[in-house]
Amino acid sequence: MKINNQKSVIICRVSSKEQEDTGYSLDAQEKLLQEYADKNNFKVIAKPYRITESASGKVARKKFLEILQFIKKNNINLILCEKIDRLTRNLKDAAIVSDWVHEDKGHEVHFVKENFIVSQNTKAHENLVWDMKVAVARFYTNNLSEEVHKGQKEKIAQGWLPTKPPTGYKTIGEKGHKIHVIDNETAPHLKKMFELYATGNYSIQKLEDEMYKIGLRSRNGNKILQSRIHELLQDPFYCGKMKWKSEVYPAKHEALITKDLFEKAQSVLKRRGKTSLSTKHNSLFKSKIFCDGCGGVVSWELQKGHWYGHCNNHLKSRYCPKKTYIKEKQVEEQIDVVFGKIAPKNEAVLKWIEEIILEENAGQVKLRETEIQRLNGLLGSVRKQKDKYFEAKINREVDLEYCERKIDECKIEESTLESALEKVVSTSDEYQELRLIIHELAFKAKEIYEKATVDEKRLLFSQLFTNFIQDGYEIKPNYNLASQYLLEWIPKLNESYEPHKNLVSQIQKNDFDPSTNSLLRR
Repeated sequence: MKINNQKSVIICRVSSKEQEDTGYSLDAQEKLLQEYADKNNFKVIAKPYRITESASGKVARKKFLEILQFIKKNNINLILCEKIDRLTRNLKDAAIVSDWVHEDKGHEVHFVKENFIVSQNTKAHENLVWDMKVAVARFYTNNLSEEVHKGQKEKIAQGWLPTKPPTGYKTIGEKGHKIHVIDNETAPHLKKMFELYATGNYSIQKLEDEMYKIGLRSRNGNKILQSRIHELLQDPFYCGKMKWKSEVYPAKHEALITKDLFEKAQSVLKRRGKTSLSTKHNSLFKSKIFCDGCGGVVSWELQKGHWYGHCNNHLKSRYCPKKTYIKEKQVEEQIDVVFGKIAPKNEAVLKWIEEIILEENAGQVKLRETEIQRLNGLLGSVRKQKDKYFEAKINREVDLEYCERKIDECKIEESTLESALEKVVSTSDEYQELRLIIHELAFKAKEIYEKATVDEKRLLFSQLFTNFIQDGYEIKPNYNLASQYLLEWIPKLNESYEPHKNLVSQIQKNDFDPSTNSLLRR
């Protein structure tokens, strides 16, 4: 056997991250094989190949074929490996290795720990040993795969996803007791992503730029690309379910968005799937208006520089009796009137509304402080309990397994309370801000509309209306909850507000009927 300065490569492999961390270190394998090469005066070409792969072996096979290509290209004679199952665990790869060995008399595979060499000179009984060890390794792989699938099935039955959760969630708990909870850092961005897309005003491409702008990043800190955003928008995990191998299962994790919001996003995805992401003709009221006669969506066509809309329900065999051609400008004029109905009369009214909201928020602050105090108290109790079990474990006062189980339970409860506390603190002024924004948006809606682009106008519609109904030349808005609220009480407020000249703010407040204050609080 030639051993002087023969070219060789070192291959190290572990089957999982856990193996790497618990005794089957890649570094330990590399050290063993390098010492073997030095002892036998083998010349190691390139850096040692280090493989960490899942039980499926897909990554290992790809790497394995890359190594063989490198070996053939550089005329390498020797492969150095710790054991047979570190090199191959299936008959197909074993056959490839055997073919390579028989291509040249100098080709050899050295399994150092087993003191076993495969070459053209290997005897029949040694080849039998080689085949048996490959078969054993293959059995180990198949068995490991079965156990993994069994564990995944059990995890799903318990209501938990057996893999990493999507962006917006994080994993807590110890091995064997891991669960998925909302990640308060990224979750608001994911919720915003669904809300924006459900409006129908954002393409995937535009959403990619918008989410990056507001701070959404992948786990590696990179931009989330269009293909990944498309996958996330289809993932039922966000509305409290989980998808595994094309099947959807009930789940125990907390939903990030409502089922209704998720379905709206799916509806937009389905509609967009029939066309390209960017549309050649982008009419202002596309998919926003429906016919009162047949329920069909009003479609728009450009004629001599003007947009005209009419119902175009192909599912109806008979002609729609209310089919009417209406100009885009006629629709805008009617919406302009609506803006006037829901807007505070002037800045003085808006200022008064803001003062009332801020005053009422003081009560919310007290409630929040009480909740923070309660959660801190529970958190302190759980931590004391956890310390108590740690002491019992160290002093061996109680059964070790019982202590570990109780410590795990305390850790999960501690993490849940920490998340709840963080949520209370971080969302403290959301409700107040929402009320302020609603009124300010209504006050400035007309001004915003006049200066906005087509996409910005469509976005404004989505903030105030669910859709519009065309009844001949009349356009009837369907208001969302916020604008419906404004429509009910803003006209009454504007009617009753008659400020006296040169009176201070406090006197102006007294000009309002007490019932108006109650209406605002509602």
